Amino acid sequence: MEVLHHPMEYTKKSFFKIAASCLSVAVILLFSAYIFYLVPYTNSMGDDSAGTGENRHYHVIIIGKSNNKSVLQQIYEGASSVGCDYDCVVELHVPQFHADDGSLQAQFDYASMANADGIIAYIDESESNIPVPVNRQGKNIPLITIAQYFPSIPQISYIGINYSEMGRLIARESNGCLQGSGSIVIINTNSSITPYYSTFMNSLTNTLSGYTGLNSLTLDLSSPKDILSAKSPVRTHLLKNQCDLIICLTTEDTIRTAQLLSDMHKNEAVRLIGFAEGDVADLYLSKNVITEMLSIDSQNIGKSAMKELFEYLKNGYANNYITADVRITKAGGI
Repeated sequence: MEVLHHPMEYTKKSFFKIAASCLSVAVILLFSAYIFYLVPYTNSMGDDSAGTGENRHYHVIIIGKSNNKSVLQQIYEGASSVGCDYDCVVELHVPQFHADDGSLQAQFDYASMANADGIIAYIDESESNIPVPVNRQGKNIPLITIAQYFPSIPQISYIGINYSEMGRLIARESNGCLQGSGSIVIINTNSSITPYYSTFMNSLTNTLSGYTGLNSLTLDLSSPKDILSAKSPVRTHLLKNQCDLIICLTTEDTIRTAQLLSDMHKNEAVRLIGFAEGDVADLYLSKNVITEMLSIDSQNIGKSAMKELFEYLKNGYANNYITADVRITKAGGI
């Protein structure tokens, strides 16, 4: 039997279908408005309140290699802490792994692509043939270098060490560590040779000679690799002679010497003072293999670098050389 529907029923069904469709369209429009308007607006408000908004006028990039990641992180923290003062976004660009480091050229290329207003570069002693960073227009990007000075590149400022004062400081720390009496070995490798090396060594040895209870000897090695070799002069000296303290002048020398002392089970008998930075050096310090570690105050360097960079951007000049503050960290937090 055929069932007949009243025309009013069709009208009601059509009405509900149309209403449901309209409601769906309204929901979609409201959701779209939320996604494309409200969310970005909320995020931008959050950025402004946090002081890290992407709408800042300047962009500064900090670069370096993965083995200096902990130092670079501190430099970044120091620089970003004053970024708001300069209307500047600060970016840390460091390879995740040592195998990805390559040369600094790739990092400078990234800064060029990003059209950075300035670069802060931590350059260790192993670098050579440093490229000149340029922006998209082919103009030099203002560059501040840290750790190593390279006269061949147009850096606006270099933040480094007062080598004469550093020599005196290490000598004083050595005397205090040995309480005025003992034998010291200074390890020198080719990596220690910088334009200021003679100033540093003269200051160190002259100050040490003023302590009558200390005897010091310098071992000149052709390469840091010689420290761990089977016929290492350092190994031979430790086996045949009394040694109370070893002084190392670079991060690589310090780490290799710490490894040698551990391998020879001499880390309790022989103390180690080194100028060093980085995660590996921090690990040896935590294990008391490194007795004292001298390093630059990286957070303060970040702040100083920003000050000099924006002095240059504002006035067209900056201090050519800034002396970095030195931090002394002792094993056991003493």
